[in-house]
Amino acid sequence: MPHVSLAPVRRPRSAAGRLDDGRVLLRLAAAALDPDRPLIAHLVVTRRCNLACGYCTEYDAVSPPVPTAELVARIDHLASLGTIFVTLTGGETLLHPDVVALVAHVRARGMVPVMNSNAFLMTRALIEGLNAAGLYALQVSVDGVVPNATTMKVLKPLRPKLRLLAEHAAFHVRINTVLGACPPAEAIEVAQVAMAHGFDAKCSLVRNPDGSMVALSAEARAAYATIRGLGKRSSRLLNDDFQQALVDRGAIAWKCRAGARFFHVCEDGLVHLCTPRMGTPAKPLRLYTALDIRAASREQKACAPSCPVPYAHQGSKIDAWRRQPDAPVATAPVTRDGRGRVHLAVR
Repeated sequence: MPHVSLAPVRRPRSAAGRLDDGRVLLRLAAAALDPDRPLIAHLVVTRRCNLACGYCTEYDAVSPPVPTAELVARIDHLASLGTIFVTLTGGETLLHPDVVALVAHVRARGMVPVMNSNAFLMTRALIEGLNAAGLYALQVSVDGVVPNATTMKVLKPLRPKLRLLAEHAAFHVRINTVLGACPPAEAIEVAQVAMAHGFDAKCSLVRNPDGSMVALSAEARAAYATIRGLGKRSSRLLNDDFQQALVDRGAIAWKCRAGARFFHVCEDGLVHLCTPRMGTPAKPLRLYTALDIRAASREQKACAPSCPVPYAHQGSKIDAWRRQPDAPVATAPVTRDGRGRVHLAVR
């Protein structure tokens, strides 16, 4: 196991306008009683990214940011649906010039703003802007220690950015490592560094193009066991216990409520079950209603048993006690152009 000599960093505990964890839990409790409310909506603000990681299919190098006015309208519609968390994502979110204002608008509409980033463009001024805007949480992808042919999202270039976040961010920070993008021992070091900074430490599994889990080597299994043994790495809602069952058995029984409790809104404003199921239902968000949410909640997804998508599992947990009739779901074939953009008939 790699040795990490890193003194803990004291993190800010409060900021004007920051949502209290207790208030967020109360919102989740209220949503548990209302099956028509989305818990998590991922909203793409730009498809463009400043990196080109080998396992990622969610970016390009040329797309302009989604116009701010369109994103504001999408945020407003998510508010009308009663959404709890809105995660601004990409591409690389920090490439959107109005990302701080978008965070503030999510907060102003009574929702909980979250953001994904690779943090390469993070500055102290941006952190302070996000504090003031009321950002609740930031997820940063850090896959290993040194760059390789698959990923540059590693500790070597990102340590200064992580220290900036540790010293100045009033919002939660979660470090996500994709196990399999780097040598497994490096994933252990990333988790140790994250926890030493006071951050949550998440470990995700590499997915096949169809969304199923890539089988782990014996070394990767051992590394994952070590990471799980480090202690409490995140809140109970965001734990990755389902991944251990997948690693052990290859498939698990659970009810996926993607399209209802969790869904993905692409740069074109279309709703998708999740990134591996782009193209279903591909309905414009502005036309998405509680009827669509109810239908998606009832659907039995054939891909669920081998699914490693964390947000689908975490968003579905809240309904684990609820029985609902099942109906088959037909997933549409994904058609993309040379830039990876989805092209199919809107239903």
